[in-house]
Amino acid sequence: MAVDPSTMPAQAPARLAESGRLADVVAPDSPARAELADAARRYARPLQIHVSGRVGSGRATCVRALGERLSVAASSDRDDRDADLWLHVLTGPPRGADTDMLARLPADRTIVVLNKADTHRDRFVAAEVAGRCAEQIDRTVIPVSALLACTAVTDAELGFLRGLARAGEMMPAMAGAFLTAGPDDERSLRAAVLRRIDRAGIEVALDLLAADPDDAVDAAMLDRELWQRSGIDDVITPIRERVGVVRRWRLAELRTRLEIIAARGHDRDAVEPLLRQLAESEAA
Repeated sequence: MAVDPSTMPAQAPARLAESGRLADVVAPDSPARAELADAARRYARPLQIHVSGRVGSGRATCVRALGERLSVAASSDRDDRDADLWLHVLTGPPRGADTDMLARLPADRTIVVLNKADTHRDRFVAAEVAGRCAEQIDRTVIPVSALLACTAVTDAELGFLRGLARAGEMMPAMAGAFLTAGPDDERSLRAAVLRRIDRAGIEVALDLLAADPDDAVDAAMLDRELWQRSGIDDVITPIRERVGVVRRWRLAELRTRLEIIAARGHDRDAVEPLLRQLAESEAA
């Protein structure tokens, strides 16, 4: 039995779309049913974040961090037509390519991060660099280390790092010195660890394990510590703050889809009340 949209409140179109029942305003054999179902799916789809930035900025790693740590659907493909929000990635002072990209993105749905924050001396320096970037582009810039956020240390790597901590080894200021600090047969393992968690991750691991004489720290605990140090959780609040804006954009898209369906003349009597209700909800 079809739902009568004329008897429903102004919020009905969005609620019907969210529940997957938007197509129920027409009969099962209506030509408009498939289009209404597709419009509902697009409206109710999971939040989509498109990661932008220059080559080498760590876009792919940011995509992984958003997915693995924040459970957010993200991509860095060229096609951003389905994006709800944009995450633009800097690694230092914005260049012309960055400002050009930001100028093309919707300001109210764009978040900017300073990736590779762990490459700075400490988090305070990273925050200062992010602050200077923010002044240049007149937007908040969040320092993050996507690499640390999505690290998964293996048991073998943990055992190796624990051995270094017991021996009192410290992470040298130059990453290259870490590679040559041990015997030749350690070189490949040192290179693998450096590649996976970088200098800052090794430094955190050695400090944590040196303070763990009872070997209570396991790989999962080290992963959580690196995740916490990454700053990726600081992106959660800006995402939440933009949910209302995303909803308005999705409602506008839903209205456009309904206008197209109504213009085709299929079940116009059922679709036009939905358009009126959308107009009422937007005016409220």
